[in-house]
Amino acid sequence: MIARIYLDEANGCASYLIGDEIECKAAIVDPLDALGSLFYAEKAAALGMEIAWILETHIHADHRSCGRDLAALTGATVGISAQAPVRYPVHTLHEGEQIKLGSVLIDVLETPGHTPESLSFLVTDFRRSAQPLLLFSGDALFSGDVGRPDLVGGVENEEAAAKAAQVLFHTLQEKILPLPDELLVLPAHYGGSACGGLFMSGVPFTTLGYEKKSNTALQSKEEQSFVAHVLSLLKPPPREAVTNRAENLGTAIEA
Repeated sequence: MIARIYLDEANGCASYLIGDEIECKAAIVDPLDALGSLFYAEKAAALGMEIAWILETHIHADHRSCGRDLAALTGATVGISAQAPVRYPVHTLHEGEQIKLGSVLIDVLETPGHTPESLSFLVTDFRRSAQPLLLFSGDALFSGDVGRPDLVGGVENEEAAAKAAQVLFHTLQEKILPLPDELLVLPAHYGGSACGGLFMSGVPFTTLGYEKKSNTALQSKEEQSFVAHVLSLLKPPPREAVTNRAENLGTAIEA
C-alpha cells in the first residue's frame, strides 16, 4: 500500500492519497481547492498511480473541494454519502459499501454528527494483514478533539447543534471507539482549523488508542456531559461557511 498526506497549513486542512502500488490504483480523500486538481494529478503521476476514486468524507464548510475538477481531469469516480443532496453526478456511498484498490480495501462507515452526511473510511492493506490499518475519520474524530456539530444547523440554532452533538456522541461510542486501539487515525483537519474545538492538536494524525486516553471530549462517557462539553468549546464559525457548503454541494453553480 502507498499513502501520502497533503496539507493546507494556512487553514489546517488535510487531504490524502491512498492506493495499491502493484495495481497502481489510488483514491484521493478530501481534495483541497487550495492545492488544486492539477496538484493531485501530478502527485499521483509522479508515484505512477492512476486516480480511480475521489472520496469526500463530508460536504465541507470551511473550504472548497476540487473533487469535481479532479474528476473532470482524471476521469475518476467521485464518492459522496447518499445523505448529501449534491447537484452533480456522483457515486453515492452507503454504510457497508467497499471500495477495492488492488490489495487495499476501503470500508465505508456512516459517521454522522459533524454533518448528517459524514463518512469515515476504514482501510485494510491485505498484503500485510487482515486487520484494518487506518481510518480516514473526516470531522468525526480529530487529534485531540472532535468535530463541531453546529455548521449545518448554525450556531444560532442551539437546539439543532445539541441534537447533532448527540448524534456525534453515538457515532463515536458505537462506530469509532470499538475499533482497534492500534488504528492510525487520519482526520480532515488539524491545528488551528475552525472545524474543531479548542483542543485540536497541531499534529495531523494520531492513533485511536491514544485518543481514547488523552482526548478531552472522549472522557465524557455520558451523552449529556459530552454535548455540554462540545457546545461549550465552539469557536467562531468558518468564514464563508454557507457559501463553501453550497459550492461543494453544487447549488451555488445554479444560483
